[in-house]
Amino acid sequence: MSSKFTAPLIFSSALALGAMGFVACGEDSNPTLPPSPTSSSSGPISMATPSVETAIVFTGLGATVGNTSVKFSGTISIDFGDSNTVADVSAARFTSVTFNVVKAGTLNPQGTAAFATPIDFANTFIQTVPLQEWGLMSNLETGYTECGSFELIVTAVVEDGVTEPSVSIEKIPFERPSKWCLAPESSSSEAPEVTGVPLDSFTVEINTKINKCIDIATRSPADAGDICFNVGASTIGLSSTTGVKFALYANKQDNDILNDYNKKYQPTNATTTDFLYNKNSLQETYPDFTSINDQFFVGIKDTYDPYTNPNSGFYAFIAMDKGEDKKDANNNRPMKILIYTTAQ
Repeated sequence: MSSKFTAPLIFSSALALGAMGFVACGEDSNPTLPPSPTSSSSGPISMATPSVETAIVFTGLGATVGNTSVKFSGTISIDFGDSNTVADVSAARFTSVTFNVVKAGTLNPQGTAAFATPIDFANTFIQTVPLQEWGLMSNLETGYTECGSFELIVTAVVEDGVTEPSVSIEKIPFERPSKWCLAPESSSSEAPEVTGVPLDSFTVEINTKINKCIDIATRSPADAGDICFNVGASTIGLSSTTGVKFALYANKQDNDILNDYNKKYQPTNATTTDFLYNKNSLQETYPDFTSINDQFFVGIKDTYDPYTNPNSGFYAFIAMDKGEDKKDANNNRPMKILIYTTAQ
């Protein structure tokens, strides 16, 4: 193999990149190129025969394994100073660079590797191939049946139209982590599906000047209760004297517009599963109830459990009328609240 590194590159990598058109790489995108053997072959891949002398130089080859993919680095370039392999430095270019992922020590294919943007080597003038810059990677989630040691086989071809083509092959080792080969956990360990419990509904009218709470059991205003309204100079907050915690319903976060319930649109035969909530969002107080426009709140009592005690301590409520036009100088106002509740 001859490679002397005695002359600078005549064409800079910037010029080469500027001349390049990103079309398709390797597999089936360019009908003038043979299909990549990394695809679906069930037997060992066929390897090209490296040339005795080559103008191809591999530098800095490596692999970095992430959570779901392995990314490859390094550069493939041409030794323009080797006159035995490059007679016309202005014409020398890569005409093919292919990738095969195999189980280490074999030629048995698994997985695939490709650039982030496919590249048509047959029809573009390329003199430098930076693997990391062009996003060469392999998805560890697909195409593999085993874990352990693997190799990326890189086959590169350089031609100048005068001398015999240079053909070189290099391997980049990497590991596919054992987590991809672990048996899935038994479904018996998964949390059981929550079954919705029927909810009853009622409307209560209160005035925050007196009896600022709602007693769910009596369905009436009270001095203390499950849902209380704390009046400030410019806000009205939520609290409870019975241990209820509050969160804005999470229905608008599930990409299902059919359950985005509001003042004019409520569920038919409502159950607890109609009103979603994030358990981590529950809090003892909510600072500004009236700033929320046309959305339900969920109230959860410490006695409620969707699996063991689903019939008590679940509330969903919304302000049908905030009384904005009737509030006094101290921000007290009459409000109409629609409440859905489990049996008490």
